[in-house]
Amino acid sequence: MKDILICQRCDLYLNQKPLLDNLNNGDVMWVGLSSKKVDSTKEDIPLSRNTNSGRIIQNIEDSNVGVSFYKTNLVKCLPLDEKLKIRYPNEKEKESCYYNLELELSIINPKVVFLLGLKTADFVLSKYKERIRKLDVHFKYKIYPHNEINFVPIHHPSYIYMHKGEKMDDYTNSVSLIIENLMKNE
Repeated sequence: MKDILICQRCDLYLNQKPLLDNLNNGDVMWVGLSSKKVDSTKEDIPLSRNTNSGRIIQNIEDSNVGVSFYKTNLVKCLPLDEKLKIRYPNEKEKESCYYNLELELSIINPKVVFLLGLKTADFVLSKYKERIRKLDVHFKYKIYPHNEINFVPIHHPSYIYMHKGEKMDDYTNSVSLIIENLMKNE
């Protein structure tokens, strides 16, 4: 993980150092798109519970006792535009940082990787010659097994929070059931 912290594969490291989880293992890995802006005086992790997405993920984690979790982003550093506003990372930045995600996968060795949102899912699954264009509106998510890891593209928790709040329980129950079933099959 030290290699990730000193990564300079693209210029995003100039905006903010890579944001990493403080764990080095996990049965389940959550992968968001890119880092959020953090206060440099505080320790923080990707998808932390001080965000709406992080709280939703924490609720799912809390209902899966005995399962370990690791949180990360495809792009570890903060993408900013010329006005210093957060933006989506471009393809070159995602390509540059994919090496770091592969490194995390090899170190963490998760059984399940939840890919949060279409942008993340489509990019990561394309590395395995898979394409995804939409996610099931009823939260019946497809599992893509590769190299003993089950990749599961799901709606980003922030999308659920903003646009499907009335379906929050359906979403969290669906994701928890996937975790339960995949952990049972181990």
